[in-house]
Amino acid sequence: MDPFYEGLNVLGEYKYKGLEMKLARKTIKRLVTFGKRDFTFVSVSDLPRGDGTWVSGTVSVTTDRIPRERGYVRAYQDSIAFYEALDSDEETGKPRMKLTIVFRLDLNDTRDGGDGGYVPMWIYVKTVGATGMASVQNMKRQLELMADERGESDKNNNEEATCNNNWLARIRNGTNKCR
Repeated sequence: MDPFYEGLNVLGEYKYKGLEMKLARKTIKRLVTFGKRDFTFVSVSDLPRGDGTWVSGTVSVTTDRIPRERGYVRAYQDSIAFYEALDSDEETGKPRMKLTIVFRLDLNDTRDGGDGGYVPMWIYVKTVGATGMASVQNMKRQLELMADERGESDKNNNEEATCNNNWLARIRNGTNKCR
């Protein structure tokens, strides 16, 4: 959902007691004069809590299994997100959601073997609001596309089975099950 998103390579998927985890590498395009970045992370998504809030997060990892990619600066982004279903919009009837994201971002790899990244702190400070909002808008568009696609397939499939495997539908309904 990053506004500078280039690609995503899922390197492993794991499930454990309702948790879904993915080991992945995300790459982003060159930022004006600054080099391309790669993020290696584990993404974790939990079952919705009792109040219907769904929680997900990412943790950056460093592992020999996924070395730095040539031509990219290793970057780090850790986050946690809370998705809470809200009442539908009164005018459009569309479902609404409250999203709270807390994250830490480091675009300058200075660990052993890292080349740095040369992104000055003033650039972070001046652009974090605009790039953060662009990311959220990209996420919203993608979720709407997924919901529209899922809605079409729901017409042809057993709605309950599809809904139970669809985290977006569970969040919209504010429960662990579809209505």
